[in-house]
Amino acid sequence: MASFYSLRVLSVERETSDSVVVSFDVPAELRDSFSFEAGQYLTLRTPIEGEEVRRSYSLCSAPHEGAWKVGIKKVPGGKFSTFASEVLEAGAEMDVMNPQGRFLLKEGSGLHHLGIAAGSGITPILSQIKQVLSEDPAASYSLFYSNKTAASTMFREELQDLKDRFLDRLRVFYLLTREPVDADLLSGRLDQDRCKRLIDTFCKGRTLDAAYLCGPESMIMNCKEALVEAGMAEGDVKFELFTSASAVKPQVQVVETLDTDTVMMQVVLDGVTTSVELEKDKNLLDAALDAGLDAPYSCLGGVCCTCRAKMVEGKATMNINYALEPGEVERGYVLSCQAHVDGSGPVVLDFDQQ
Repeated sequence: MASFYSLRVLSVERETSDSVVVSFDVPAELRDSFSFEAGQYLTLRTPIEGEEVRRSYSLCSAPHEGAWKVGIKKVPGGKFSTFASEVLEAGAEMDVMNPQGRFLLKEGSGLHHLGIAAGSGITPILSQIKQVLSEDPAASYSLFYSNKTAASTMFREELQDLKDRFLDRLRVFYLLTREPVDADLLSGRLDQDRCKRLIDTFCKGRTLDAAYLCGPESMIMNCKEALVEAGMAEGDVKFELFTSASAVKPQVQVVETLDTDTVMMQVVLDGVTTSVELEKDKNLLDAALDAGLDAPYSCLGGVCCTCRAKMVEGKATMNINYALEPGEVERGYVLSCQAHVDGSGPVVLDFDQQ
């Protein structure tokens, strides 16, 4: 079950001019709760200028390292990323949710993994590279990594160290969009055509067993199409989208609604069942939060899966779903931040069935 814990910030280290790596101190008694798999993320919560702000950031450390580190790139106008880059210091206390996420390595040994990342999308992929190459001596990893300039490239030194350590098993190809590059193929935006040419050039004769894409939606969808065209099964192409997470927890408002079209919803959370009046034009998560329930959520954009819950009774339609597998949807799971009730009820939403 997703829950927040108060953790101390161990360090805030400058990675590039506009990015930092934040490390957390996880005490021994919480190590089991904070165990994670390469590719998962932490949700951070803190008050900024009187407002509760929460954001999800992928772990860039690997499970075997015994560290909990996230990479945060400053976004213009981004409240949390600006706070982390300019204000946050070692010793501060912050609410941190235990690790979540399904952007995980494909199971199996001796596989050739392909990562495609843009900007801070390298963070979960870095964790994967360290984990799979350390644990499986027969595995290999190829990485296409796009950035604006060499100076803005996160974890460049660490990637070089990994290349030196795994000479025959790790290949890294840097693409730059705003800086001259000798090879034309590595200069410019990573679109479908360029991705196809990268695969044809650098992966020819190599089996692609699994691919992991992390970055903006346009890059991900274009590269996914190129990979499928190259013969990969869609199920072997996993992706993690960037999301602005600009929405915040709604404030509880008491409004007189004599003629509102509502249904009754029972919400199961932490073993307690609460009856909630659900307006049909409101998503299930907002209804739970408005009722004062501490339901889990993070991105509010249908991407991160933190708000996953099961429709035990009733039906719902999701506006966006980038996180749930088709089998989960068939079993009744929804992203509650995107789900709107179908029909007149009754509705039972269970956050405890994970």
